[in-house]
Amino acid sequence: MADRVQPPVVTAVPADGRAPAAEPQLGDLFRQLAQDSATLVRQEMALAKAELRENVKSVARDTAKIAVGAVLAAVGALVLVLFLVLLLGSALNHYWLGALIVGLLFVAIGGLLAMNAMKRLKHDTITPDQTLQTLKEDKQWLQSEMKQVRRDLA
Repeated sequence: MADRVQPPVVTAVPADGRAPAAEPQLGDLFRQLAQDSATLVRQEMALAKAELRENVKSVARDTAKIAVGAVLAAVGALVLVLFLVLLLGSALNHYWLGALIVGLLFVAIGGLLAMNAMKRLKHDTITPDQTLQTLKEDKQWLQSEMKQVRRDLA
């Protein structure tokens, strides 16, 4: 057992026969990190664009279906309104009176809904306050990290 043969030590040699390169310098590492980061950001942006395109197509397709459904529902609602007018007119023996009552009822309900929506709209805001606050916090964090890196390198 004492005659065991040690396996040979293999070192990687580039194909052109040169000696293996020494460890990369810190500047080279930072340069490579910057290049890799830029590549990663470009790839993430391309992915986001592709995903956004797919989402927009899906939303457009669903919006068209909603529009068709809304038109069909509106036609159905008009038929039901006509039914209500005829029913009320038949009960009152005056179809014009049935139409007047149903028309006034719809105008009153629509007016109340519109006024309520206008009041709410005055109080609503479209500014993404929470996102803006988060972005400010991210900016402050990034600045503090950059200061720490500079102190560590100095």
